[in-house]
Parts: sequence; C-alpha cells; structure tokens
Amino acid sequence: MRTHNYPLRIQDEVWNDLKRVQELDKRSANSLINEGVRMVIADKLQKISQQQKQRNSLNDMVSA
Repeated sequence: MRTHNYPLRIQDEVWNDLKRVQELDKRSANSLINEGVRMVIADKLQKISQQQKQRNSLNDMVSA
C-alpha cells in the first residue's frame, strides 16, 4: 500500500485527547488519525449527497 507523508499541526488539546484514546485503544496515533479522516470523508460525502437530493426534490417541485 502506498502512503502519503503529510506534516500535521495538531492543537495540544486535541493531541492530548488522542493520546488518552491511544492508551485505551492500544492503537497507534497514525491508525486513529487515519480512521478519523475516513469518518470525516464518509460524513461529508453523505451530507453532499443529502444536499443534492434535497436540491433535486426542490427543482422537481418547482418544475412540476
């Protein structure tokens, strides 16, 4: 699997929370960050899809 190296700037408060979760979950920070990124992407795609459906519904109502 290819990886992309990207330098991050993470706020201290967020980093401290990540370290606490890491202690509980026994996973690497990288693994947790990647999971979080996947969750954000899935959430954004769902919201975009929902907005498009609403827009199409409104257009269909006006066109009818």
